[in-house]
Amino acid sequence: MQNHIVLVPGFGGFDALGSLRYYHGVTQVLGPSPLVLHYFPNLPTASVQTRARRLRLWLGDLQERRVIGGKDALHLVGHSTGGLDIRQLLIDYRRREGTQAPGMDVLERIRTVQFISTPQRGTNLARRVRGLGGASRVLTRWMPRMLYETTRALRTGGVSFAGRCLQRMWPPDEGSPDWLDAAIQTMVGFGARRENLERALARASYFETLRWLMHVSTDVAAISDLDPVRAPGAPESPAHRTSPDEERDFLRAKDIHYRSIVTVAKRPAEDARGLFKFVYGLTSRGPTPELGQARSIPWLGESKQGTRMLTPSDNDGIVNSVSMVWPDAESSFLVEADHADVIGHFRYSQPPRQELDAPQRYYQYDLLSSGSNFGQREFEALWGEIASFTGSWRYPRDLARPEEAWVM
Repeated sequence: MQNHIVLVPGFGGFDALGSLRYYHGVTQVLGPSPLVLHYFPNLPTASVQTRARRLRLWLGDLQERRVIGGKDALHLVGHSTGGLDIRQLLIDYRRREGTQAPGMDVLERIRTVQFISTPQRGTNLARRVRGLGGASRVLTRWMPRMLYETTRALRTGGVSFAGRCLQRMWPPDEGSPDWLDAAIQTMVGFGARRENLERALARASYFETLRWLMHVSTDVAAISDLDPVRAPGAPESPAHRTSPDEERDFLRAKDIHYRSIVTVAKRPAEDARGLFKFVYGLTSRGPTPELGQARSIPWLGESKQGTRMLTPSDNDGIVNSVSMVWPDAESSFLVEADHADVIGHFRYSQPPRQELDAPQRYYQYDLLSSGSNFGQREFEALWGEIASFTGSWRYPRDLARPEEAWVM
């Protein structure tokens, strides 16, 4: 029997894109464990219903090919909108229970589900974006379409040349925002390399980025799913379900353990600039009642004791923290971090030395640059806790002794 942990990415999600891995460093933290890691290559901005259906088919395919054995245990972890995908997946399983629908036996393998920074009742940021009217269409459709057409027209050589020019203007780690570094280093990476394998991987990265841009420019239904107020005629999203009782009862009946990890970031200073202050302000301004009321939540792990009272305006830069509390406060635990910190993007760093000669290089970024105190030790402790929740393995509090890291 094996324990499989499936990581589901959120809005805009992917496994790897250009120079960026969505879940950066998780393999290194959990690699010594006996858990089998799977990274779901999600559709970036499609509706939650569409993404959940693809997840169900993907899991069924893993079982059909016997990657997941008949006696294996399955543990689902979703970051951000990926958590809503998991909720919708379970809703779909419940509605099909007792039928002969393909892949239904996967349900019997699921043992735990964990939600990280998930907008369980939506996010005020999506509401603000949708409230922009015509500007919203420019931001969510026309800009990605323009990027797609430009990238397609310039081809690999032209995009790589443009990236090198931009890199001279904004060298990495010289004060430029890390989200900009990620875009520029991805562009540079499309350039031709000396070896055949490097050239093939560069072309594959280029076409994968084109595919991602095409998805984003043609299907942004997830934004409606993330609006805490359901639009007239829009399909129902798990974020619009007013009571968690039905879902919680189903989880309990199936003996599936669950919890939510809630993230909250420090309010940016008045003189702060950059992306984080902008998105934090949009997310915190005038939160709707649908997001939830003030809640007192305990801290995750043993590094902090007691609880913290969360207000509807508190957020991690992308999602209001009270919206992440699901299905109740007793099943939710707090981490001080921004939305990207918890998936490994809390600092800028080059690939490890042993990977510098690898055909494909992946960098670590501080995507939101929130100035949080979340670092490598906090990251390792968080993912150790996530792995421990599977119930089969325990991660030690003493991270200084990696040789004794995983015990039954």
